[in-house]
Amino acid sequence: MRTRTTVRTCRLAAAGLSVGLALALTGCGSEATDSDADAAVEVESSAPASESASAAPAGAEAEVKIGKTLKDPDMGDTIEVISAVRDFQSTEEAELIAEGGEIVLLQIKVKPGKEYGGLIQDGNFEISWDNGADFWSPDTDEVATELTAAKRTPFEDVSRRDGGEHTGWIAFEVDEKADTYLVEYVRDGAKVIGSDKTIAEFKEQVEIPAG
Repeated sequence: MRTRTTVRTCRLAAAGLSVGLALALTGCGSEATDSDADAAVEVESSAPASESASAAPAGAEAEVKIGKTLKDPDMGDTIEVISAVRDFQSTEEAELIAEGGEIVLLQIKVKPGKEYGGLIQDGNFEISWDNGADFWSPDTDEVATELTAAKRTPFEDVSRRDGGEHTGWIAFEVDEKADTYLVEYVRDGAKVIGSDKTIAEFKEQVEIPAG
């Protein structure tokens, strides 16, 4: 049986210089580094096959429209959650799917603000399949090749200094398939270096409906 553990992401938020201002993170709820936190640890169980979860039939892939726009009032970022794909057909993650999991994709469009620097990353998004009790980091890199083959461009980090609009797909490995999911976008709080100004954390949730 496939199991994995993860820690909630401590995201890189608003780093770097822009119009003479730089932001520093005020703190995150974990001592893990960004690279450690963004990676889910997978452990193969030594339990015999008879004790493993029964194989579950894969559902038919379906894209559902969401059309919700998130506006970060302090950073000036606009993030549009365009749609989601339920039951993405992944060969790479066939074991997870057979054991009752699911690959969920999220299509987003980002228009970053211009006042501050820093990045908007896929790690700003996390998914919950238990009504928000736990949130899990994305796994876009795990299926990036399959996303590209399916003509869905994987989402890449967006620098606020670059401006423009950026569209791409984020992938989540869901261990326990649910009718609906919550996706949470979090931009950590920050402090403007060289001044007393602080910027509050921005957090908002979006529901992914059934396919």
